[in-house]
Amino acid sequence: MPETVDNIELDIENVEFNNAVEFVRHTDKLVYLTGKAGTGKTTFLKYIKDTTNKNTVILAPTGVAAINAGGVTINSFFQIPFGPFVPNDSRLRTNATGTEIRETIYTTFRYSEDKREIIENLELLIIDEISMVRADMLDVIDRILKVFRKKPYLPFGGVQVILIGDTFQLPPIAKTNEWNILSQFYKTPFFFSSKIIEQNTPLYIELKKIYRQNEQEFIDLLNRVRVSKLTPEDFTTLNSKYNPHFSSNGNDYIILATHKDIVNEINLTKLDQLKTKLFTFEATVTGKFPESNKPTDHHLQLKIGSQIMFIKNDTSELNRFINGTIAKIKELKEDEIIVEFDDDTKADLTIEKALWENIQYTYNKENKRVEEEIVGTFEQFPIQLAWAITVHKSQGLTFEKVIADLGRAFAPGQVYVALSRCTSYSGLMLKTQLTSNAIRTDPRVIEFAQNKTPGTLITEQLNTGKADFYYKKARENFGKGKIKPAFDFFKRALKFRNDIDTDIFKKFIEVQGKRFLDFKQKNSSLIEQLGTTNNKISEQDSSIELLLNKISEFKHETEKLKDALHQVEKKLLDEQLHSSRLETKLLSSESHLQKANKESETKKTEIERLKNLKWYHKLIGIK
Repeated sequence: MPETVDNIELDIENVEFNNAVEFVRHTDKLVYLTGKAGTGKTTFLKYIKDTTNKNTVILAPTGVAAINAGGVTINSFFQIPFGPFVPNDSRLRTNATGTEIRETIYTTFRYSEDKREIIENLELLIIDEISMVRADMLDVIDRILKVFRKKPYLPFGGVQVILIGDTFQLPPIAKTNEWNILSQFYKTPFFFSSKIIEQNTPLYIELKKIYRQNEQEFIDLLNRVRVSKLTPEDFTTLNSKYNPHFSSNGNDYIILATHKDIVNEINLTKLDQLKTKLFTFEATVTGKFPESNKPTDHHLQLKIGSQIMFIKNDTSELNRFINGTIAKIKELKEDEIIVEFDDDTKADLTIEKALWENIQYTYNKENKRVEEEIVGTFEQFPIQLAWAITVHKSQGLTFEKVIADLGRAFAPGQVYVALSRCTSYSGLMLKTQLTSNAIRTDPRVIEFAQNKTPGTLITEQLNTGKADFYYKKARENFGKGKIKPAFDFFKRALKFRNDIDTDIFKKFIEVQGKRFLDFKQKNSSLIEQLGTTNNKISEQDSSIELLLNKISEFKHETEKLKDALHQVEKKLLDEQLHSSRLETKLLSSESHLQKANKESETKKTEIERLKNLKWYHKLIGIK
């Protein structure tokens, strides 16, 4: 059964797609993956995200692009301040010795322990929409990875970097004041003018098979628009679609305009013209979900008859809509939205709410894996008003019917992006005529495109990359003492390149052999020390045994003394009891004696009195 990603069936015969997957899975190569509009760049990113075993982080230049890619923004992940950075920027140095300004890369980027661990253990970094990333930004990323991973001599600090995008589409934003500074150091604002890319040419893979359009004449015409090589006949063909008064008549056309003010005016006017009741659907937000990252309105205002666009693929097995499908509101209730499609073969659909996740990356020490932590969610119906959207917001989307309002086109690639959103020539209409002034391609982009890696070198580069990757894994496992996996990786490496006779391999064997011999010598010394120690331990064991015997004898004598002491204590207790009884008797005898003495004294006194009694006393009755 064919593999699917986001309900999109993968094309197993797409050679470029499959080669790119192999480079990610089995090499550490720096790769630039590009392709014309509709060739599956987003599908590739999601497939790698779902299947890679490498510790991976996905970044994008804007919040919405990051949410759609399943990652985070470049600035938020690396905590890069907004504004330009120059190659010798004091904020990127590691030492401030001898200068009054104390700032360094360590004061500019104060990473938490968890963020440092993510960076140190990172294996794969994917940057989406690379065409919109400024050159200096990529150099900052390279510098951060080199410093914080402590690998200053490896591009991106030894992390494999995959750059995904199309430089023929929307360019990076470089404000005039910023470019006045950066132009002193960089040839162009594009990522390919960064110092790291100039010094390390990436493998340039272009996806060729176009899935969005299937009319070869229209595909060829778009390709000429892409490189600004249109003939007079091409302009005639395009402008034959010009109709400033064209009305879609409810046929699901979407207007693509160059400026946000045009888009807002069209959508608000169209919504106001509907006489039906206005409904407001409020999103549910949990945790952290910045306003700039929200893929649609927090308070979504709709009326019956509104034209809307789906902003997420249908995740059910029915695959009823994709990101960019146009529909109309047929029925609204307080908590229910029903839409109808222009295509009669599609049944009306009750829309279910969708959930977007705001993630941050964490490092799991136990599993040694970079993991995604959900820090916030945004739940809302996956639609937005879509009588019109900006060309910028349309990048990556597909429409069957487009009205292109390109009279105010201002950026190279803007016209190409707008026209290439449409699946067919018959579905395209122009609100303004196109001239050669409107269709512009930056010549520096065309020059960079000449660097595409020839197909004949792709296989060679892939085999070289696999060999390097497996030899590296073999060395890492050997260094950790994991001999079996090291040998397995070594055997796999030999299938792609035999390095046994090379000086590098011989040097490796010499170094590892010397380490082994050193280890063996140290081990022999340790064995001798261990033998001496064992003898000492044996002597100590004898002494301990003698001591234990003495202790046993002492314990026995102690027990005997305890018994004797117990007998003495018992006898003493009996004597104490006997003495106590005698003492009680003595006290009683003394009491009786005192009483008898008292009575004797009384009697003596009475006898003396009677003796002294006269005869006349008795006559008068004295006794």
